[in-house]
Amino acid sequence: PLSEEVARSLIPKNYCVEDCNYLLDYYRLTGDNRLLYGGGVVYGARDPDDVERLIMPKLLKTFPQLQGVKIDYRWTGNFLLTLSRMPQFGRLDNNIYYMQGYSGHGVTCTHLAGRLISELLRGDAERFDAFAKLPHYPFPGGRSLRIPFTAMGAAYYSLRDRLGV
Repeated sequence: PLSEEVARSLIPKNYCVEDCNYLLDYYRLTGDNRLLYGGGVVYGARDPDDVERLIMPKLLKTFPQLQGVKIDYRWTGNFLLTLSRMPQFGRLDNNIYYMQGYSGHGVTCTHLAGRLISELLRGDAERFDAFAKLPHYPFPGGRSLRIPFTAMGAAYYSLRDRLGV
């Protein structure tokens, strides 16, 4: 864990943060003053061989004062990208709800989702239902072309991010 002083110097108001890139980075502090930093998404069928090598340059560009700090935990995994990039909320039955498809915005959006499900369970469904009414579109190309199409789109948007377009 980071010292209280270092943690507060990184994110003084203890917010969840994400950048404005299409292939975004996101970060927040945990309750024990660890920095949870994500990004470096690989849109393809296989995980990167070395997650730390993928993410460290981006982390150090954002927080150069962390040069030399040891990374305690690292992982990779799949995430759900929706065609609209909007989260999918809905009901399967009377007391069965789903909230998924944060499209890389889970660190920030799940806080809102938790609040909306809490409101729903207390009888106020207005804001949950606003999200639930958003249409869910199937991914073009079906299961067989979903990953290649997503990888091509990601390469395009990665280039745009690097060019600042």
